[in-house]
Amino acid sequence: MADWVQLLIAAATVLLGALGLAYWAHKAQTDRSALVGLYLLFGIPAALLGLGGIATLLRGDRVLGAVFVLTAIGLGLPLLRPIRALLARVTPLDPASAIDMTGLCALLGLLGSQIGLSLAPLAENPPDALPSANIAELLVQAAAFVAIAYIIVGFPYWRDLRAATSRLGIVTPTPRTIGIGLAATVACFAVAIVASVAAERLDPGLGEALDEVVNQITAEVQNPLGAVVLGASAGIGEEAFFRGALQPRFGIVLPALVFASLHGPQYGFNVALLGLFGVSIVLGLVRKHANTTAAMIAHALYNAVQVLALSAVA
Repeated sequence: MADWVQLLIAAATVLLGALGLAYWAHKAQTDRSALVGLYLLFGIPAALLGLGGIATLLRGDRVLGAVFVLTAIGLGLPLLRPIRALLARVTPLDPASAIDMTGLCALLGLLGSQIGLSLAPLAENPPDALPSANIAELLVQAAAFVAIAYIIVGFPYWRDLRAATSRLGIVTPTPRTIGIGLAATVACFAVAIVASVAAERLDPGLGEALDEVVNQITAEVQNPLGAVVLGASAGIGEEAFFRGALQPRFGIVLPALVFASLHGPQYGFNVALLGLFGVSIVLGLVRKHANTTAAMIAHALYNAVQVLALSAVA
């Protein structure tokens, strides 16, 4: 089966799952049996993964064991009302909301799994080749991110398309929005440069290893068209999801942590992830004080310039 067909099937499966989970969480706002079902949905896998993780750690597999245990913790902690109440002190999270609880379980479960995968010693056993995304894959991925973002904020259940777009902070670009996006792009590069210098001082040679990783995963798009598509797809898709959908409920920091952790399995657990976290914080501040469209512009330009620079060097 062609790779793009598999990608479409995977994306469709994720979207259907998101639609079902969103409906379930919305129903659980007023239906106690649906709420109990959510506790079982997340609690049973959390318990099984926790037990399996402990057993795996005892057998000596620290990487897989860590993945299981951290994922279990992420899935299970939000089921405890005091944990949600504690997070509500520093985020807009509603501890009584079944929708927010569901989102937090999914978000922390993803964060735990990615941190666990990031602990794998990639630097000691580098892969011969990392898969490079092509234009079709980037477009499908961006569309999936945007669709999931709309589902998360309630479309088509409790918000119509216009209300969902407003909730996501997506607006028509204006000169002010474009200007903020350009300024934020400069700020993102400043953060990335500081992180790169720190990484090189703390771990000499890390920069070259990371450049090789980036070269491999962008090999098929290191041209002007590819750079534009990669920048636009990442900017639109990821910002709609992380800054548009997640940030207004979970604050700036938690989505930024998840954003950085998604790159962990590629880059490994090192200072480079702090740079990505810093860039994500910049984008989060743009979303908070302006809108998601400005964050999309900054993210798109940041990625596109990076890819164009790589293609120029190559």
